[in-house]
Amino acid sequence: MKTIVRLVVPTLVALAAVPVQAQDDGQAWAQALAQGSIKGDLIFWAEGQTRFTDATRGTQIIIRPAIGLRLARDTTAHLGYAFVRTDPANGAATNEHRVWEQLSFPIVRNGRGLYVWGRSRIEQRMIEGRRDTGWRLRQFVRAQMSLQRGGKVSGVIFAEGFYAANSTDWGARAGVDQVRTFVGLSIPLSKQVNLEPGYLNQTIFRRGPDRTNHAASINLLARL
Repeated sequence: MKTIVRLVVPTLVALAAVPVQAQDDGQAWAQALAQGSIKGDLIFWAEGQTRFTDATRGTQIIIRPAIGLRLARDTTAHLGYAFVRTDPANGAATNEHRVWEQLSFPIVRNGRGLYVWGRSRIEQRMIEGRRDTGWRLRQFVRAQMSLQRGGKVSGVIFAEGFYAANSTDWGARAGVDQVRTFVGLSIPLSKQVNLEPGYLNQTIFRRGPDRTNHAASINLLARL
């Protein structure tokens, strides 16, 4: 219980601090993620994302591969790379390269359909044409529970807080960077593939007015 409190409370506090004056935008986010075994406890992670603004202009594309180790049931460690292409509506496009490390771990599994797990990720972020490397911590907590006993469809909620460890010459500012929350469903398409549609809220903390993105989100998750 103490572990859950330590993980969840900082994110809830950050959410409570979101100002009413935040600028809003409607978006659509799509993600495909495949995870599976290579050999024994050696595993892989292959992820792709794309995001659109309400003007249907692609604003960001992410390609994120990784290799990892299964340490125990539902506990894994990964080392990965990410390429992030960002093309804002007003501003120059950027190419970002990230090296990242993460640990995923179970928090609660009660045998009655509730499963809560966490993911801690550290990123080293580098922008083409810029000198500084930004270090960022991402803490993710997800809860999933069957909507009815023995049912296949589950309700899903998650929250993820982002904390930048340092400021950079390309605009990162040390401190809480953003918070994301999601509410949706997990719908099995097969034994290995789930579709997860829902609503995602992203609040980005800035020097000026904060920005809040309201996104229709759809995720395709495969365990191979």
